[in-house]
Amino acid sequence: MSDIEPADELASLLEDLHDSEINGEIGWFFDRVWRAKIGDPWNGFRAETDGLLSLAHAAEWLRSKAIELYPNSEFAQAHGARNRES
Repeated sequence: MSDIEPADELASLLEDLHDSEINGEIGWFFDRVWRAKIGDPWNGFRAETDGLLSLAHAAEWLRSKAIELYPNSEFAQAHGARNRES
């Protein structure tokens, strides 16, 4: 799993999800455990996970799950291509 730098890359990732109209969220617990979700409370969550060990892991989960769930989105086209080049 590739780590995302939590500053500029995280902001860019979240903006790209937003621009592709992909809803999601990242949450955390006091004991350094992270949660990530694709979807929203009003329309339902399509995927979610708990127990991620860092903000970078939560962001990477959002990226890869968004590509899986929305393969024809602009987000998947941009971020999926980045992974194929790696």
